[in-house]
Amino acid sequence: MSNQESGIPQESAQFTASGATPPADSAAARVTSVALDYFAEYGYEGTKLESIARDAGMSKRMIHYHFGDKRGLYEQALIAAINRLHPLQDAFLVESDVPVEGMRVLVDALFAQFLQHPEAVRMIVMENLTQVLDIASLPPLSDESTIKLHVDRLLLAGQDAGAFRPGISADDIFTLVASLAFYRVTNTRTTANLFNIHLDSEENVEGVHRMMIDSVLAFLTSNIPNTGQASYLVADNVSLGREDSSADGGLYDPSSTADLFDEPYE
Repeated sequence: MSNQESGIPQESAQFTASGATPPADSAAARVTSVALDYFAEYGYEGTKLESIARDAGMSKRMIHYHFGDKRGLYEQALIAAINRLHPLQDAFLVESDVPVEGMRVLVDALFAQFLQHPEAVRMIVMENLTQVLDIASLPPLSDESTIKLHVDRLLLAGQDAGAFRPGISADDIFTLVASLAFYRVTNTRTTANLFNIHLDSEENVEGVHRMMIDSVLAFLTSNIPNTGQASYLVADNVSLGREDSSADGGLYDPSSTADLFDEPYE
């Protein structure tokens, strides 16, 4: 049935699943927040628009108006989940000119976001397992350039100071941090069953926090021979439907960041 046949205003087409910016009004933002909780808990198939409409205080007709359809709402909930894991810029900037301290502050800020938003972690895991969206055909769901450039600046400052070894990129750091942060959320029950370790206890939350900081700093400062590679991980822009991010004005081009670091790290 078309939107016109169902009585849904035609303007809703702008909010179908296409990577569009989420609607700005507070009512639609509340729907997105409620939807995120439902999708994270029950998955796409197990979530009913009726339940979201009831809890968010918005009719199904208006949900269709704002988001196009259930898949459009799901996409905006996924975008919201990713953004919830972004620390505010003030949280990871540091006045110290010591790169190790800057990296410690950054990891602290990232851990705090993961700790505060387990529902966002579950939502992202749910999408990766069930593959509701055709992610390969979508533009990036979030702009990661600001924090990636900050990490690259820390890495270059640390390498120049002889504190960090070369061959590590921002992508490597994020992967290491996310691995531990996601594990704490997704493996709580099995870890308790197998090892009698309750990852959600106060002591073990702090333990994972310390493990994350120590892992990143040890990774950066260990005496491992340089392989000559720029990173452990290699981005494949073609596989994500972005043939050349540097050519089309993409968000981030790690090969062209050298001029961003002319000024000393502060």
